[in-house]
Amino acid sequence: MVRDIGRAADRMKPTLDLYIGKQVTGISCGSLPWQWGIVLSTGAEIRNKNRNETFVPQGIIGTKIMSITFSVLDTTLHFSRGLTWSLKPTQYSIYDPKYGGESYPQWPIELEKAGISSHPEEPVSNEPAEGWDEAHTEMRREQDERIERQAGEWLEADRNDSEGTDG
Repeated sequence: MVRDIGRAADRMKPTLDLYIGKQVTGISCGSLPWQWGIVLSTGAEIRNKNRNETFVPQGIIGTKIMSITFSVLDTTLHFSRGLTWSLKPTQYSIYDPKYGGESYPQWPIELEKAGISSHPEEPVSNEPAEGWDEAHTEMRREQDERIERQAGEWLEADRNDSEGTDG
């Protein structure tokens, strides 16, 4: 089955960087041990899809996603309080109600267009909902503001360190 999901620019899937700075409000659990997700204050959820990953993250409720690192072997979420959690790059999804369903952010859109999912038992990403383009633009704007604010804070801290003051 070949799907036409439009130009990639028009069908941007949610990506983890959109959720940096967002607070973890809960952990969802499904009927099987591997079915769990990290619930964020925005209503979005980072869902595990790896059938071998049955260990649910501990101690992250109330923390915020501070950064993300990507490698061929894993995608690691870095939370406040120094906590981390790693997922296989193609074995997680992001559910965001603004997007209108689940998406697999590190699975190539070209394969999804051909109907090939990241896991034989999982579907391809949902089509974006009406209004996703605007929501995505707003989320990017919020992230740009966060980056600009943090950069200013870091520059100020660096200047205080250079001058030997505490601010």
